[in-house]
Parts: sequence; C-alpha cells; structure tokens
Amino acid sequence: MRFLSALFWEYVQNAPALVCLIGALWHWARDEKRRAVGCALAGAFAGALLIRYTEPLASGYVEPPSVTLINLIAMAILELLLAVYLAAETNWSNWQVDLGMGALAGLSLGMSQGVASPDSPLIGIVVHTVALGLAGVFVLVGARKLKTEPLRTALAYGMLLAVVMTLAIGVLDYGYYLIR
Repeated sequence: MRFLSALFWEYVQNAPALVCLIGALWHWARDEKRRAVGCALAGAFAGALLIRYTEPLASGYVEPPSVTLINLIAMAILELLLAVYLAAETNWSNWQVDLGMGALAGLSLGMSQGVASPDSPLIGIVVHTVALGLAGVFVLVGARKLKTEPLRTALAYGMLLAVVMTLAIGVLDYGYYLIR
C-alpha cells in the first residue's frame, strides 16, 4: 500500500511538469515561442512546488529549500531546451539521439538535486539519478511524436506518458526507499 501511495504522489508531481513540457513543445513547433516559454515556466514552477509539498507524503523526505530552488531552475532550463530540441526538424534531432538526450537530461536533474541536498545518502542520490535518467529516455522518445498531434490529443497522451515516467521512477526510486 505504501508503494502505491508513493506512486500516486509521484504521478501528481510528474504529470503537470510533463504536460507543460508537451505544451511547450507543441507551441515551439508552431513558432509560438512566448506560449512555449510560458508553458515551460509553468511546468517548472508546478513541478518544483508539487515535489516540495508532496514528497513528504510519498517518501517521508522533507526537501531542503536549496533542492526546491535547484528543481525550479533546472526544470525551467530543461523544459525549454527539450522543447526546442524536440521541435527541431533536423537530421541530428531523432529518436536515436533522444535516448542519449533523455538520459542526459534526467541524470543532470538528478545530479543537481543530489548536489543541492548534501545530507541525502549517496546510494539514494545514485538510485534517484538513475531513475530520472531512465524516465528521461521514455519522456523524450514518447514526447517527440506528440508535436504533430492536435493540442488536446498531445496533452492527453502527455498524461499517459506521465504514467510511464512515474513507473520508471517509482520502481527504482521508491523501491529503494521503501525496502531500506
């Protein structure tokens, strides 16, 4: 039951940020840059604040303010950069590169969170970072296909993609925290 509760709260944390990333990608692909930036910033704020206030419910971890600030900054940068990258119509922006870019994005976010939270155990930081790297791969490969869909369809699929992201993080991250 504890694991299912953790998954629920993880989904609550992930869905708004991911849906806003899809919105940013969709708008950037249509050259609506102001709306894309607005979506990326909204996703970063929603994600950072939801993580801060729901993580104690998911795992009992109380996030230091430094991690909230890092989440806000890193998520804003990542959401915008990933939207620009995924919207690019070039030979180097493809699903094969998405594998590396997704892993790099997730690993970067996890490492920045770990640096901002020096009191966390090293094994917890490593497991969390790997979980985010795996989730990043699923997100980029899945999100790429959504830029050509109608906006409502893209956002709905974004909610489903958040389930995959949540499972990737939950199995590794919360599996570790709940069995220790």
